[in-house]
Amino acid sequence: MNKVFRIDPENPSAEVINLAATVLRDGGIVVFPTETVYGIGAAAHSCIGPHEIFDIKVRPLDKPLPWLVENDDALLDTYGVEVPEYAHNLARAFWPGALTLVVKASDEVNKDFRADDGTVGLRSPDHEVVMELIQASGGPIIATSANTAGQPAPGTFDEVEERIIAAADVALDGGETAHRKASTVVLCTGPEPEIVREGAIPTDQIMAAAMAST
Repeated sequence: MNKVFRIDPENPSAEVINLAATVLRDGGIVVFPTETVYGIGAAAHSCIGPHEIFDIKVRPLDKPLPWLVENDDALLDTYGVEVPEYAHNLARAFWPGALTLVVKASDEVNKDFRADDGTVGLRSPDHEVVMELIQASGGPIIATSANTAGQPAPGTFDEVEERIIAAADVALDGGETAHRKASTVVLCTGPEPEIVREGAIPTDQIMAAAMAST
């Protein structure tokens, strides 16, 4: 079976989405475009653990995989606990978008998917393909950039390594991503936000939105 499917990033084929979603529900792995870079992921509630993706990426086990979720800041309180109000401010300001919020994980997040400090990263992507995959597969997708750890993250499908595509069950070719840059990662466990990685959204915009009154 052909595992690579060309897909319109703005108007994805329902047939291809349903095929990829079935793979995710069955515990398989899919390569897909986002607005930042190409990702490789699995359904958060359908796989035993993230170890297969770690193996494909040659990623250290102490770097947990973020969760891609629907555009609803209330999900911060579903998958997180003791979530500060500024995290909700950030989600309302930048979701869907290139912002990953790291919060203390709730019991909805299996321990295998948490960082050593008990946190989980959550992001709602601004990309039709990913949002439809989340909805069609029935829940969050654990995902990371589709590259070998330490190598540049792919901003186009042609930049995805052949071995990554070979390791996936299905790969979706959506052309070039909008940002060609990873998401900004913000730690939301203390009294103020902490920028872990500056990506597509600048630090000054993050800090201004975090402290905005609701």
